[in-house]
Amino acid sequence: MEPRNKEIISEEIIGPDNLISQENENAAADEQTAAFCDEENQETENKASFKDFFQEFFTRKFKIVCIAFLCALAVYILSRFIPAFAEFWTRYPAQGIRFIMAKLTGWIPFSVAECLILSLPVICAAYITASMIATKRDESNYTFYKWIRPMVSLVLIIFTLFLSMFGPAYGRLRLSENLGIEQKDVSANELVETATIISQKVSAELESINFDYSGASVLPYDYWELREKINDAFDEYASGVDYVSHFDSNPKPIAVSEVMTYTHISGVYTFMTGEANINTNYPNFLMPFTMAHEMAHQRGIAREDEANFVAFLVCTGSDDAYIRYSGYANMLNYMLTAIANADVALYADFAVNVLPHDIAREFVAYSRFFDKYRESVASDITGAVNNTFLQSQGQKEGTKSYGLVVDLAVAYYKQ
Repeated sequence: MEPRNKEIISEEIIGPDNLISQENENAAADEQTAAFCDEENQETENKASFKDFFQEFFTRKFKIVCIAFLCALAVYILSRFIPAFAEFWTRYPAQGIRFIMAKLTGWIPFSVAECLILSLPVICAAYITASMIATKRDESNYTFYKWIRPMVSLVLIIFTLFLSMFGPAYGRLRLSENLGIEQKDVSANELVETATIISQKVSAELESINFDYSGASVLPYDYWELREKINDAFDEYASGVDYVSHFDSNPKPIAVSEVMTYTHISGVYTFMTGEANINTNYPNFLMPFTMAHEMAHQRGIAREDEANFVAFLVCTGSDDAYIRYSGYANMLNYMLTAIANADVALYADFAVNVLPHDIAREFVAYSRFFDKYRESVASDITGAVNNTFLQSQGQKEGTKSYGLVVDLAVAYYKQ
C-alpha cells in the first residue's frame, strides 16, 4: 500500500492539470524573456539608427555651419544685454563682415537680392520636385539627408549672417550717446522751433533747385552720379566721427520699383547680400535721403530713427545743393507729421506762416503721387512684417520708430 499511496500522492502533485499550468508558466516566462530581448534589441537598433543619422546628416561641413551659427547666436545674445559689447562688435568685427559682403556683390550691376527674391518661388519648386523624385527613386536615408541638409544649411547661414553682422547693431549705444547729445521727449513748441530752423536752412537752398509743373523738385543728374555724390558725402561725414565707418559701395536701383511702391518701401538694406537697394519710382527729393539711409544701415546703424538722422547729417553736410535740399526737406516732412500729431493748431499756423511755399508744393505733389499706392494689401502685409521685426529687435515703437528722428533733431539743434 505504501507504494500506491506514494503514486497517488505523485499523481496529485503532477497530475495533468498541474502539468499544463507549469507549461503555461514556462511559456509566459519565455515570452517575457523574448520581449525583454526585443526591447533590448530595439533600443540597440535605435541607438545604432541615431548614430547612423548623426554620422550621415552631420557631415564635417555641416558641423562647421552649426558651430558658426551657435557662435553668432552667442554674440547676438551678448549684444542684446551688453551695449558696450554690441558697440565694439558693430564697429569692428561686424563692420568687417559687412564690408566683405558689400564688396562681394558691389561689382554686380544689378541687385542680387532682388533677383533671388523674384526667383525664389521657381527655385523652391524646382528643388522640392527634384528632391521628391530622387528620394522616391532611392528610398535610402542617405538620399533624404543629401537633399534636406543644404536647405537647413542655407537657413542657418542666413541666420548666422544676421546674428553676427547686423543684429548686434540693434543693441549698440544710442546714437545720441555717440553724438554727445541728450535725447528726450519733446513738446509741440520744441518741434515748431526746430522745424523753423530747418525751414530757414532749406530756404537758402531753393535758389539752386528746379521744380516741374506739378511742384516736384527735379534731380539735376542721373542715378549713378547721385550714387557717387552720396558716397562722397558719406566719406566726408564719416571722417569726422568714430561710430560709423565709410567705404565706397554701390547702392542698387530696384528693377521692379513701380511694383515695390505698393509696399510703401522706398529702400531696403539686404544683409544677406550686403546690398543697399533703392526704389527709384519715388519722387526725386526722397532718393538722396533714402540712399543715405540704406547706406547708414550698411555701415552698422540699425535703428530706423538713427539711420534717418545719420542720413540727414550726411545729406546736409554734402557739397551738393540738391542733396542738402533732400536732407532738409525729408526732415521737415517728419517734423510736420509730428507737429500735426501733437497740436493741430500749431501745425496749421506753421504751414501757413513758416513753411516755404516751394516745400509745401513739393509735399502736395508727393501726396498726389502717393494716392495711387496709398491703399494696398501689399503695404498692409509688409508693414505688419516690418513692424513685428523691428519690435523683435528692441524697437518697441515698431514702424513708428522712423518718425522718432524728430527727437534727435530737436536735441541736435538744442546743443
